Amino acid sequence: MAGAKETPRQKMIGMMYLVLTAMLALNVSVEILKSFVIVNDALEESNVNFANKVASTYALFDKAYMNNPDKVGEAYQKAQYVRHISDSVFRYVGDLKIGLISFCENEHEDTIKSKLARKLSLEQIIGRQDNYDGPTLYFMGQSETGASGRANDLYETLNWYRNELNKELGSDTSKIKLDLGIDGKFRDASGKSKRWEAQYFQHTIIVACLTILNKIQTSILNSENDVVSQLYSGTSEEDLKFDRVTARVLPESKYVLQGSEYEAEIFVAAYDSKSKISVVIDGKTYNGDSGFVLYKRLETTPGDYTIQGKILVPSNFGIREYPFKSEYTVTEPQATISADKMNVLYIGVDNPISAMGGGLTEAATDVSISNGTIKKSGNGEYIVRVTTAGKATISVYKTDNTGSRLIGSKEFRVKRVPDPVAKINGQNEGVRQLDKNIFANAGGLVASLKDFDFDLPVKISSFKLQIFRSGDLTPYMQSNGNRFTADMENQIKRCKRGDKVLITEITTKMPDGNRDLGDMTITIL
Repeated sequence: MAGAKETPRQKMIGMMYLVLTAMLALNVSVEILKSFVIVNDALEESNVNFANKVASTYALFDKAYMNNPDKVGEAYQKAQYVRHISDSVFRYVGDLKIGLISFCENEHEDTIKSKLARKLSLEQIIGRQDNYDGPTLYFMGQSETGASGRANDLYETLNWYRNELNKELGSDTSKIKLDLGIDGKFRDASGKSKRWEAQYFQHTIIVACLTILNKIQTSILNSENDVVSQLYSGTSEEDLKFDRVTARVLPESKYVLQGSEYEAEIFVAAYDSKSKISVVIDGKTYNGDSGFVLYKRLETTPGDYTIQGKILVPSNFGIREYPFKSEYTVTEPQATISADKMNVLYIGVDNPISAMGGGLTEAATDVSISNGTIKKSGNGEYIVRVTTAGKATISVYKTDNTGSRLIGSKEFRVKRVPDPVAKINGQNEGVRQLDKNIFANAGGLVASLKDFDFDLPVKISSFKLQIFRSGDLTPYMQSNGNRFTADMENQIKRCKRGDKVLITEITTKMPDGNRDLGDMTITIL
């Protein structure tokens, strides 16, 4: 359902269900009430689609548990219990539908199941669609108030189910509003208080009863999916989330003085300091507990050397491997070249570089780059601009009246500026919760570059917004900037607790062109 435009058929279904309670209180004709057959069929179809969505969430949970049972185990066991009780309650409501038709049509339940299995419509299965005596007796029994009978059993079951879900959520209960349709104050025409059971099942025709039961099944599936999604998100909030991942080696220098140690930090780019990675080099494993491994090797002989291996990163989906390879040279003292920000050159920005020739004057030193342009900015300081991703070599030459001689060079990786992160009041991409008033007053989206050393201003250039409320999606609303449109702000102010705001197709302008950012789903608190 999420992400799709609302069709005329969906609008019709939503409208007809919203007026269900009002229509039940009226003395309407059989022909009008038959329209509930259409709503009932649509709800059953929606339930099938929703069940498939819930199954895909469990599939993600199963894979995460298989690969990382220690981390996911507790939440996974809770999810399995939620699956068990949800299936049980869903089947229980389904059995009530079959039992109701069997009771009213005076046919065995197996016969009704057979007809439903043959995809017969309710109009073919039910003889009297305006029958309300049978449903009232079936659900209310001999009780006038609904304090006993199948309707009361259904109410108690749904109340128990909601309490069990809240137990599994624990401290996360405030993040999710479980709506099973059993709350509220109900009154009859004289204003006298009445029970939930009587409100929905006393003197209610059979096709309306079936529609109500199908809506209850929809609420069960929705509650199940919300709870399992929350349990799953709790297992991955601190996982590393990479857009593009590459192994990285940051040596103190690629040129090592004879008799000195080669020292390098080996880690995953945009790494998480909480991750416990391992590095395998020449068959030996080196462990790190702060997101990187500090590797040292004593070098005593000048020459060219290569260090290569693989970085092992644990995740919910198993151990991920990232191979790396780096070359360095052990030599006598000579030119010094370093990036002032980091050991990477970024496309479209000014990269500060320090480059000097050991013992040479400024006039006797010439610095060049193989990929881009380089401009002197101070004593031994330069600004580099690169345009093509890959690698760039900065070389230092000694110049005099006899010519030019290379005394040192250093290779840098050339990368594009990382993707910015879109935020609303500090909330970034993914599924989040936000107070409606804070959301409405945010004014729009902002973009920032996370863990990026350069001061590069970025701004959202466009995005789309939809709101999911009461089972329906609003049409897409387009903003051609970073601010909410007036229509968006009006829709946000109309939101209620539990409504979901979907923000998609977020783009921002970068030095190398437009970038598409991650979608956001905000649940209104």
